[in-house]
Amino acid sequence: MEMIVDDEDNINNNNNIFNEIDDEDWILEKPISVLALDPADRRVLKVADQRDAVQKKTFTKWINFHLSKREGLHVDDLFFDLRDGLILISLLEIFTNQTIPRERGTSKFHALQNIEQCLRCLEQNHNIRLVNIRPEELVNGNPKLTLGLIWRIILHFQFSDITIPSSEENIPINVKQPIAPIPTTESPSSIDIKPVKISSTTERKSSVDQISSNYRNMLLIWARQQCQGYPGIYIDDFTRSWRNGRAFLAILHRHNPQLIDIKEAYRNSNRENLVTAFDFAQKHYGIMQLIDPEGKTT
Repeated sequence: MEMIVDDEDNINNNNNIFNEIDDEDWILEKPISVLALDPADRRVLKVADQRDAVQKKTFTKWINFHLSKREGLHVDDLFFDLRDGLILISLLEIFTNQTIPRERGTSKFHALQNIEQCLRCLEQNHNIRLVNIRPEELVNGNPKLTLGLIWRIILHFQFSDITIPSSEENIPINVKQPIAPIPTTESPSSIDIKPVKISSTTERKSSVDQISSNYRNMLLIWARQQCQGYPGIYIDDFTRSWRNGRAFLAILHRHNPQLIDIKEAYRNSNRENLVTAFDFAQKHYGIMQLIDPEGKTT
């Protein structure tokens, strides 16, 4: 599974993308109406742009990783290259191992037909709930809806088979620790630390937002379990807990202790730890690096 961080993590930890862009330079790229906004509103708009930029970069890497399975397919501009629907069809074919009909013409009509095929495949064949995502908006390159569609595809095809081990599994007897409850808007009975498997049947009964929340909590539980017994490493969230790189290295060390020197993690800098962890994950597990070390240390 590729390293993907959630939206909150992206926003909090990738401010460096906009650090060198002051308000004056940013406003020059915006409609003149932005000048009528007060500074607080302009800041909100700038943060929204930051969110889109980070997501666009991460999702583009994720798509290209999977498109590499087919020769000649590559995305340079996410919002432009998906407009004719052909890349989306190829992506879905890779995940489903099915052939999806496509229009070969270059007109807007052909693009709309291709996008419609993709949305129909997701909704009817995979029971993915798509709210307010219309073909014409994707053909026009709408950034918000394009990012929203890719995120739903990621949720369904990347996380549908997540399995959380029990708290007894993979943890040495002498380092077992209680796992604190995870803050959630769901009822306590909906969070269970016993082995959990999200099947396609369960997914059909849940909305995309509920599934996203479930996966987030399950992944947090799993990360806490994997880091038990490593001094000073405790997973509270998907932001601050990962900045020094030790949590990444602890997880890798638990599964491959012969190749990871965990003692070095306590001596090295944050960036050194992150580079080591990301390089190791890509080399030994084929996990593509979708986030930058610089983004995690800020």
